[in-house]
Amino acid sequence: MDLRKGWNRKLQIILIFSFFVSILVCFPLWTNDRLFPILPVFDSFVTGGVLHFSLLSLFFVSGLLSVFDFKFSTHSLFLFLFLILILCLQDYNRWQPWVYIFSLLLIFIFFSRCKMITEKTLLTLFRIAFIGIYFWSGIHKVNAGFITNTLPHLVVPDLGLMSYLIPLIEAFLGIGLIFISTRKFSVLLLLGMHFLILYEVFFGFFTYNTVIIPWNLTMMILLVFFFWNKDPIHLFSNPSVFKSFAVFIFLIFPAANFINLWPGYPSFNLYSGKTAKAFLYVDEDFKTNFKSKTLSKFDDENKISVHSYTYSEINVPFYSEEEVYLHLFNKLCERSSNEFSVVMEIKTLPHLFKNEWTSESYFCDQFENDSRTPLLSN
Repeated sequence: MDLRKGWNRKLQIILIFSFFVSILVCFPLWTNDRLFPILPVFDSFVTGGVLHFSLLSLFFVSGLLSVFDFKFSTHSLFLFLFLILILCLQDYNRWQPWVYIFSLLLIFIFFSRCKMITEKTLLTLFRIAFIGIYFWSGIHKVNAGFITNTLPHLVVPDLGLMSYLIPLIEAFLGIGLIFISTRKFSVLLLLGMHFLILYEVFFGFFTYNTVIIPWNLTMMILLVFFFWNKDPIHLFSNPSVFKSFAVFIFLIFPAANFINLWPGYPSFNLYSGKTAKAFLYVDEDFKTNFKSKTLSKFDDENKISVHSYTYSEINVPFYSEEEVYLHLFNKLCERSSNEFSVVMEIKTLPHLFKNEWTSESYFCDQFENDSRTPLLSN
């Protein structure tokens, strides 16, 4: 690759633009005056009204200013990243995979603009990130939930037990990006995977998830930019603090998700099929807490999946961690008139290779006393 001066700034423009487009697609997620509950990391850390509008405005302005090559553009990028952190601390659901990935890549660019790392090191950090994303995205899909519940909806052949090879191929393609002899082949097949995802968004299974369009288009552009070349990639040689950070974040920490020591979305398992699922059962009176678009998602038992609820109202998948589901349930219970107005059922996949989900149900009165102890299990 020609490491000509300014290529990192072009990448910054791509990332900032993709960030803005993605946020506009799911703009209700980034507002605090909405019907869908805000789920802050810290309860007292939520802005509203004019203050939140000013925060969002400053966020967009700082992002735009950061892409111009003037004296304070690096300061603007720092402010942009700081405001991302502030906004994300106000709602768990803002920790979407694309927010996490784009933010980390922009942090790398910020260090480059501060002359703390060279352009060559920056390129290596980006490459480590993409190798880790594709590798772990594939590995986390090797489970019965993905093979049984997700894969049949996609435009892929039914291979029976051989279907487990499909996510493994994605993981191996991530590894293939490392080696010069396999790199272009891996890039072509990964581009094909992204085209398949975009097809599913426009015509197939993922039509409800339009926010992944700018995410996938950006990944495709950067994939070609970083890997359509014969430059050697030194993952573990020439160690540095920044390189070690990238290795831990993108290559090592995602493995800890298998033992519940690292969150799922930062482990790149959004569509893995093994994340916890939650469902709400409500009475007729409680339905006033949902938008009219959401009401059409309820079945005859007044049941709705939390993901359907989230897609309908803020146009993103729910942050699928059990404690965040319970955080949502707590917020909904504050709006309930009695203990049976709303009930939450959480399902988890205890065994990776058996499509058998355990179920735990929660009522509001029990939740007030001990939010971690289920009333019903089966």
